[in-house]
Amino acid sequence: MSDLKDSLMQWRYLVEAQVDFLRAVGEYRLDAAKAELVAAVASNQLSVARMKAQIAQELGGALRRLHRFENRNKLRAQRLGTMARDASLVMNGEDLSLTRMVRMWSAYKVFERMLPLESLEKIMENDLAPGTRAAEQFVNKADPQSECEDVPDTVDNEHMLVGWIKRKRYLAKRGTRAYRHIVHVFYEIAEVGRREVEKVERSIDEMREGTFKVWNPLIISALPDSLDVQKILSAGIKSL
Repeated sequence: MSDLKDSLMQWRYLVEAQVDFLRAVGEYRLDAAKAELVAAVASNQLSVARMKAQIAQELGGALRRLHRFENRNKLRAQRLGTMARDASLVMNGEDLSLTRMVRMWSAYKVFERMLPLESLEKIMENDLAPGTRAAEQFVNKADPQSECEDVPDTVDNEHMLVGWIKRKRYLAKRGTRAYRHIVHVFYEIAEVGRREVEKVERSIDEMREGTFKVWNPLIISALPDSLDVQKILSAGIKSL
């Protein structure tokens, strides 16, 4: 099994690549829209020409404004690198201090929110192994003098287990079934990041080779919430 911190760093690499990736997609689609505009005018398809002209105008404007969030994106990537280190602290199990546990769960929450819904649903399909619910598999980090509770029957999958121990402020003891389930969730989150990086790299290779399907919908996780980003990714798609 690869190092969890290095695996979670895939999310940082994804964010670092976003500006160059969006610029490449935007320019590729802009060139296609211009070529289709010329062809539409030449064949007297005026309604198509007007549509392509509008798409080209929107893409051109969005590309000119990409620099606005370039520095912000660099800072975001750096923060994700720190969060990857904090989230990987889960590997320490019961040895985590309370302060580090808080940092670990804060980082987890950020990564969890970046997951596409289908990835989250896949994690929810992972049922708990027999014996996972026993209280002796946990330590109460917030109140070491108090005994832990058994995991209730309403918690029936890995994702729910993570949420439950987070709320209880418990930590799973290393080597237990509960610990293995929890660490598996973190690795699943890291795997989503790796697949997203691959998707970006594959799209860039296709653009270089001229095989990129220019007007196909393109969904990439962890993109900035920006109107210009949406224009680059969706301009011309709804109109076709």
